[in-house]
Amino acid sequence: MQGSKLVPVAAIVLVLAAAGAGWIAWSDAQAARMAEEHEAREAREQARRLERQREESMALMPPPLRGVGLGMDLEEVRALGHTLDRSTSRSPAGLHLVMYEERLENGAQMMFGFSESTGHLQQVQVMSLLPRLDAIALHLSAMNEQYGTPSGVWDCPDTQGLPTRRFTWRHSQTAIADVFLVYNGRASLTLYLATPEIIGRSLRMSQCAPVPRERLDQFPTASPEQIRQATEEGD
Repeated sequence: MQGSKLVPVAAIVLVLAAAGAGWIAWSDAQAARMAEEHEAREAREQARRLERQREESMALMPPPLRGVGLGMDLEEVRALGHTLDRSTSRSPAGLHLVMYEERLENGAQMMFGFSESTGHLQQVQVMSLLPRLDAIALHLSAMNEQYGTPSGVWDCPDTQGLPTRRFTWRHSQTAIADVFLVYNGRASLTLYLATPEIIGRSLRMSQCAPVPRERLDQFPTASPEQIRQATEEGD
């Protein structure tokens, strides 16, 4: 066609390349903004979950732990007046906790497990002793009054090599487990308050199974040999 001009192919390629580069840059920027917004939403949701967990668990703590809440860090717990020393006890396998301990004047011992990755409190344990078996009923009556009817009753044949009976209470952000080890006419108690994930994992690790109604008053009892073996392995 006379008077028309042909646009060089190379020029078209350059224009398209420039447009493509601009599109890629815009898309990358959009993706980066979306990723940042997603991370910000996740951070806000995590903060809300921690706050709900802290509030719920604080309301469930027994008297020696009033004011303590899951999700706190070590310095927050110490600021409440708790003297925590790094424990020589190892965290149960797979939980990845850093353990601290505190001994009370009445002889009870408390353990605090903080997440290795976040530093947040994930579980607390209060360990005590019932010198007589007839005190179990009174203890359970007090627990039912404080926490209501248990959501589960379990026999656990392998709690670090020992048989235990566990009573559990499940809440949305917190779970409670009352663990009985019966031996030599007495009962050792460990009260756990932890995340539901930790309590659930502990039940699985100890091979726990629901207790039939007809066996609720028949607590498993550790033999002297089992106690001896557990003591030797713990040394």
